[in-house]
Amino acid sequence: MRFALPALVLVIASGASAAAATVPTVAVVRPDLPESDADAADRFDAVTAALEAGGIPWKETSDSTVESWGLPEVPVAIMPGNPGVSDAELSRLRAFLERPARLIVFHEAPRALAGDLGARSGELMREIVDGQFHSLRRISDRVTGLPPSLVLPRRSVRELWPAGGGLTVASWRTTGGLDASMAGIILSDRGAVIGAAPDPANIEQLKLLLRALIGHFEPSLWAALAPSDTRSIGPVGHYGSLTDFSAALQSATGDHLSGSREDVREAHSLLNSIPDLLDEGKQDEAIEASRKAEALAQRGWFRSYPSRNPEVRGVWASDTVDGGWDDAVAKLKAANFNMVFPYMASGAAAYYPSRILPTTPSCKANRLIEAIRAGRRHGVEVHPRILGFFTMGASAEHKEALRQQGRLALSPDGTDRNWLCPSNHENRLQIIRTALEMVEDFEADGVQFDYLRYSWTDRCICDTCRQRFEADTGVTVSRWPADVLSGAHKARFLDWRREIVTSLLRTVRQKMHEVRPDASLSASVFINWESHRDSFGQDWKTWIDESLVDFVAPMTYVADMEKFQGWVRKQEAWSGGKVPVAMGIGPFADINPKVTPQGVLDQVQASRKLGCEGFVLFNYQRALAEDYLPLLALGATSAPAEIPTEARE
Repeated sequence: MRFALPALVLVIASGASAAAATVPTVAVVRPDLPESDADAADRFDAVTAALEAGGIPWKETSDSTVESWGLPEVPVAIMPGNPGVSDAELSRLRAFLERPARLIVFHEAPRALAGDLGARSGELMREIVDGQFHSLRRISDRVTGLPPSLVLPRRSVRELWPAGGGLTVASWRTTGGLDASMAGIILSDRGAVIGAAPDPANIEQLKLLLRALIGHFEPSLWAALAPSDTRSIGPVGHYGSLTDFSAALQSATGDHLSGSREDVREAHSLLNSIPDLLDEGKQDEAIEASRKAEALAQRGWFRSYPSRNPEVRGVWASDTVDGGWDDAVAKLKAANFNMVFPYMASGAAAYYPSRILPTTPSCKANRLIEAIRAGRRHGVEVHPRILGFFTMGASAEHKEALRQQGRLALSPDGTDRNWLCPSNHENRLQIIRTALEMVEDFEADGVQFDYLRYSWTDRCICDTCRQRFEADTGVTVSRWPADVLSGAHKARFLDWRREIVTSLLRTVRQKMHEVRPDASLSASVFINWESHRDSFGQDWKTWIDESLVDFVAPMTYVADMEKFQGWVRKQEAWSGGKVPVAMGIGPFADINPKVTPQGVLDQVQASRKLGCEGFVLFNYQRALAEDYLPLLALGATSAPAEIPTEARE
């Protein structure tokens, strides 16, 4: 098959790829015999922490388990200091060595076992002067990857001498670098004996020691930790390996792919250097080269996404943002985003000092001014959101006052304290004046409506709604609300609810044009116009047809790509190409599974391909700034974009 890069992003590559070498698993024997001392658990924890730091998988066993059943099928086992090894356990350990397998023993080892490993062990020697046993100095190059010096200070060490084919590969040095005349590591073909106990305070040095010894006994470790085959690097985006992605790049066209090709060339160069580095004993450099090649391959993938201009690139946000408004807008600008939509008012409370609405009890500063000033400073448009008929942020006392004034929505079950009655004149006037205040007094770049709808099909059924419905339609309802919720007048009632909401937007459009003709008016809208126009009275297709909005942002919060594309196609058809559609994508929406960074990139690209003029992400937070924006900025938003004023032809 011909591989498709992100310009046709939804094709997932197949093809042969070599499985990455498996990192060999080692066994760690937990000391659990009666002779074990108080520090036994710390020694075990130090070894396992060092293995994890080195990327080496391990499995736990114990002295008592080994005594009864022997060691598991692993190439290397580690004893972190296990006093009191019984004759039965020793027999099991010797059987393990005969498989053949290798054993690394710290500090405590029966003399017979030490002898099996090429060492003769003596007494426990305590330091005579401070720093006598400060570090292990390598004196043999037998163990590839063993650092020249390992700082592992101990106050006491076990006497060791080579015996029966053993070799001293490191000896103790003092703090000043003098020879302490004591072998530190004895190596043989069957394993290694280390004269000191593993120290939890020196995990990094212990990691280097264990990685070198395990790599010596099981060379496949290095191939696993530092893979050099392009077929073992990956997956890379939607491609199975770097091999597949490289092949796709070769056949793809487009100037935007130059950065990706540069990254892939550098990744190949690094991978080619790894065998020589390993041969030279430069294991750390080889591992780093492999990791950097992997990172370059991934970066090359993200850089392969094309940027587009013009395009809405926005984020929804709360009234406050992680790091403050200046920091947030600076991060958006760095990723070439051009719009932010913070909610700054509901229908009943403002998150800034407003002369129209009471401020929410949590309001401690003029957050609207902070956001707008940050937007001006960094060149990002700020379009505060009004949360329509929602009462979010209003105090309990204010909601009670609204209830007493008959301004809250009513359902058959009672008052909905979270929702204003959409037909109430005071509610409507308040929302209109709030929009005008934002663009006239605070000079916002525009206003976006959210929650411009009813809360559900069976509301509002208050006396005001009954009076307005009968006056507007000429219908006399004998059984209220049954006739309008499920009876003969249901269809008329649904039509009327839609018009109540639309007429409010119509007035806002007219008034905003009078005071600020350059200010934008947009709406974040529900995913399914076809059914939600009945459920929630939100007739956003009519808003588009009547030119009441400059663009819409459908909140298409689904992770499944097939379903997402299906909704986008419908939404584009409903918009009719009359206004830009900025697709709402929800990495932090209340959905499961969440939309990953890769998923966001795929949805952005799919939206572009299906005709949208941009996208808006829900919502700004630290994770979006750290995990999503940088990846978008590598390719999909790598160049600045103007804000479109018309739909694409």
